[in-house]
Amino acid sequence: MEDFAAISAFVRVVEAKSFAAAAAQLGMTPSGVSRAVSRLEEQLGARLLFRSTRSLRLTDDGASFHARCKEILADLAEATEALGYASRKPTGKLRIGVPAAVGRTVIIPRLAEFEQRYPDIRLELSMCDYPYDLNEEGIDCAVRVGPLEDSSLIARKIGYLRNVIIASPDYLAKYGAPQSIDDLKNHRCINYVQPNGRPRQWQFDTPSGQVAVDIDAHILINDAESVIQAVVSGLGITQAPNVIAACMLDFGKLELVMTDTISTGKPVWIVYPQKKHLSARVQAFIEWVREVFEQTSEPGKHKKPVVTAVPERLSA
Repeated sequence: MEDFAAISAFVRVVEAKSFAAAAAQLGMTPSGVSRAVSRLEEQLGARLLFRSTRSLRLTDDGASFHARCKEILADLAEATEALGYASRKPTGKLRIGVPAAVGRTVIIPRLAEFEQRYPDIRLELSMCDYPYDLNEEGIDCAVRVGPLEDSSLIARKIGYLRNVIIASPDYLAKYGAPQSIDDLKNHRCINYVQPNGRPRQWQFDTPSGQVAVDIDAHILINDAESVIQAVVSGLGITQAPNVIAACMLDFGKLELVMTDTISTGKPVWIVYPQKKHLSARVQAFIEWVREVFEQTSEPGKHKKPVVTAVPERLSA
């Protein structure tokens, strides 16, 4: 059976909850839509809908068939969109999941570039730090940090949260810069308190390997962005992911110190449901966010966000 028009009509009737509403959406007459669904039932040899003058209700066979057809039509739409990715601009709504701190400090400051490059994408950001199911939440793809749990999701590594020691110019002018890990005890350190209530250990790459150090902090704060703000205010020094401090570094409000101890940090991933075809919207976001992390993951190589011209043609 290859009557895709009838399948499409059936799915639209179920979602619109009436033949008349489906007909208006499809540009058909209600009787034409009804005949298409009846033709489909005849081809399948099964009743899909209970019809009455006041309501429509799916049969058990109809409910199972509708679920499969909805997936198939979505895959067909994505495949069609993917084929046209190289020759036209991605369009439509795109739902992205992102950790709150990364969203506010990395993604949002550079959204002007994304919107100018892809003006026809309607972006919806869901910023939260708790685990969630992409399919249940209707999220197209998500940024995740650290080791990944086993799942059916596809994952692409896009960078690292490399850890850097940072201080404000005012602090450095007043107290100087630490010269070694041992020298940190002579400075006013500000540290992040993790959700489990424990102060974060600072990570350092040394010639003998990576080491973790407990810090005797002058100030403890349980919000990563507030830690950065406290450092900008000259209250002390901290260690933080370079991507989170990047904007403040760009504009000279923070400076890097102890650059020979920068640690690799946690990997950053973009994850999305396993599908045969990625939509052009998801492909566009993956390529853009990979560029963002390439600019901000390597300390000293980040740059101020720049809005670029919209490209005439997008590569697949």
